[in-house]
Amino acid sequence: MKKTMLLAVFIMFSIVQGFSQDRDFDGLWKGIMEKENGEKYSLTLFIEGNNVYSVTEDEDGDLIKDRQFEVQNSKGYGEHLNYFWVNKGGVWTETQMFSISWSSESELSVFHMRHVSNKSDEIDGNTDWGYFAKGILK
Repeated sequence: MKKTMLLAVFIMFSIVQGFSQDRDFDGLWKGIMEKENGEKYSLTLFIEGNNVYSVTEDEDGDLIKDRQFEVQNSKGYGEHLNYFWVNKGGVWTETQMFSISWSSESELSVFHMRHVSNKSDEIDGNTDWGYFAKGILK
């Protein structure tokens, strides 16, 4: 019985270790993202315990949670942290996904995909568009 119990504890510990986060992504990260067409935009994230929050500045210059880009889910695995958010308005639906890789204690590499679909008046269906971007957050 003792051996069985030790084996069970060992297996459970091994499973938990297999799904654990290898890196600490916590902190305030800022950087410039570049789209495939060369356009650039800034990205500021606050990460705590694998929870990702998009942040912006208010009129006083203080950082606040950006409600326009509410993160639905974030998940860390090994050297990566991924998150996404979706939203909808009148005739469109949008999904944005981000894959973050831990480069060093002072840098994160980010790949971003945006996909938007629009109800069409011209066809029986939707049209869509999107882009890919990448950048470094520090």
